[in-house]
Amino acid sequence: MTTAFRALISIIMLAGFYLVALLLFVAGTALAVWVGSHSNGAGAAKFGLFVFGATVWAVGYGTWKAVREQSGDPNGIPLRRDQAPQLWATVDELAQAVGTRAPDEIFLVPDVNAAVSEKSRLMGLIGGRRTMLIGMPLLQTFTVAQLRSVLAHELGHFSGSHTRLAAVSYRGRMAMGRTIEHLGAGNLVGYVYRGYGRLFLLVDNAVSRRQELEADLASVRVAGRAAAAGALEEVRVLSAAFDFYLNRYVGPGLEAGAAPDDLFAGFRELLTARADEIAALRSSASSVQEQQSRWDSHPPIGARVAAINAAPESPATPDDRPAAVLVPALDQAGLALQQHIFGGRNLTVLPWQQFVGTGASRRLQENMDGLLRALTRALGVPVTDVGAVLDQIEAGRLPAMAAVVFPSASPEEAAKLFADPLDALFSLAAVRSGVAHWDHSWTGAPRLLAADGSELDLAPVALLAVDRETLGSARARLAELGIDVTAAKQVAATVPLRRASVLGGVIAMKVAGARTDVVVLDTGVALVPSMGQFTMAHKKRGRIMDWVQKGDAEAVVATPGTRYIPMEEIASGGQVRKVPKRFEIVLRGGEKVTIDGTFQAESQNNGYDRLRDLLKAASAS
Repeated sequence: MTTAFRALISIIMLAGFYLVALLLFVAGTALAVWVGSHSNGAGAAKFGLFVFGATVWAVGYGTWKAVREQSGDPNGIPLRRDQAPQLWATVDELAQAVGTRAPDEIFLVPDVNAAVSEKSRLMGLIGGRRTMLIGMPLLQTFTVAQLRSVLAHELGHFSGSHTRLAAVSYRGRMAMGRTIEHLGAGNLVGYVYRGYGRLFLLVDNAVSRRQELEADLASVRVAGRAAAAGALEEVRVLSAAFDFYLNRYVGPGLEAGAAPDDLFAGFRELLTARADEIAALRSSASSVQEQQSRWDSHPPIGARVAAINAAPESPATPDDRPAAVLVPALDQAGLALQQHIFGGRNLTVLPWQQFVGTGASRRLQENMDGLLRALTRALGVPVTDVGAVLDQIEAGRLPAMAAVVFPSASPEEAAKLFADPLDALFSLAAVRSGVAHWDHSWTGAPRLLAADGSELDLAPVALLAVDRETLGSARARLAELGIDVTAAKQVAATVPLRRASVLGGVIAMKVAGARTDVVVLDTGVALVPSMGQFTMAHKKRGRIMDWVQKGDAEAVVATPGTRYIPMEEIASGGQVRKVPKRFEIVLRGGEKVTIDGTFQAESQNNGYDRLRDLLKAASAS
């Protein structure tokens, strides 16, 4: 069965979606007439309205939302022909080789990826404007041969007409998703649509997997088996390295309101400094056996490499030049791309040394804030800076503090282990006192350096501080170094929400008699006043799902009238009744919060399960 024919089946199934809606409407209308002939007219009218809402209105709403949805501009910068003539010449040559029309525009994007899209018309019968996206990390690290392979693969999607129906398929997925979301759960019509939607996804994903294999063959024809297989493996390695780079080196600084002076140059330096680790990752990645799921849109890398190696070899000439030669002034393009990504944010641009130090101090501050909040709860007295921690040790309360951090250790062992978090607190105090700074390294964690450039090791001082008999010596040593232990103060009295995720929720619960939507974050529970009783149900559901998709925890808590209960303030909690559902939360201060179910309550994104899991985790901590 050809890929084009498989794609046609997907389109037919889209049409079938609306046929199912028509059949449901006809059957529901007939049933409403039957109900009317055997009961009062009011009951038949209500049932008829339900049928209309569950078919015509729901499907119409889903389709309208899907049609109105506009794909945004690529998250990148255009590479014009006069800016990158060699790259464009390569793309033109590859397009001719695979038998297709070249893209109309090329965008440089920040991802370890390449992609193509086409704005086709008349259900894909007429081609439209074509766009190609090329990831900056690929241009930085690939050889010309590997890049040619990737680009040929993407152009193969054009030659196979894969992009013609992509927009139609995407709109169909959206229409089904919006309709199912609109209908909600717990009714027969919703079950029918969900079942049909799953069947469509199975077929559509199977088509997508076949298209990827077909595009891989185009890559082999142009670049050869070695380049095609090598590029696939290299993308997997680079993706892992880039994620590590963003999480370890870039993320903390961004959260602190800063940006590096050259984002992509940093990635190149990381790859150079960790060349041995990258080589080991490359070796281990090739042996990873991925399991294919019927829900996957791409075949496993191993299966694709096997198919590539089984394809007829191409007489392509290897080109081991760095792919960067295809784009003059690639570094300047990277800076322009960085400006495009961060330009709308109020970030302070810093050299890497200062940028990493800013991020390291920010993370350390957040960890210290969490520890100080926990110590305050455990001791029942304010512990808001490092000096207060030492005061509590002097007062003989080290066992109680150590038990907060190391609850499973013996009291003696926990007291010794407490030197580790104390070492981190001293480090932050040294930075805040201006007597130390962070030294950036691509091969390890930042090192703490004194003003003279020597490494500042405060672990021995921390060991002195966890013993009441030597605590005075620790204080004296800190003062000698110029470290003011009160300079490291608590900044956040509650858990910051900027990194929190919205997991799910339940609409139309009741808290203290008020109708409340319960929104579950990975940091706690938000009790949000429900929308008006006569607000359309899809808007009530859509609000939570919008928060889930955007991950906007701050928007949830900022909703007027919302009460946010951080996980760390929950002493215990769980489900105490199944029908109707009831959850109880006991706060560390003794207050009990009861959440009752209603007949209108409706779980969104597994909200009940997520609430149970969060309360269970909070109770165990």
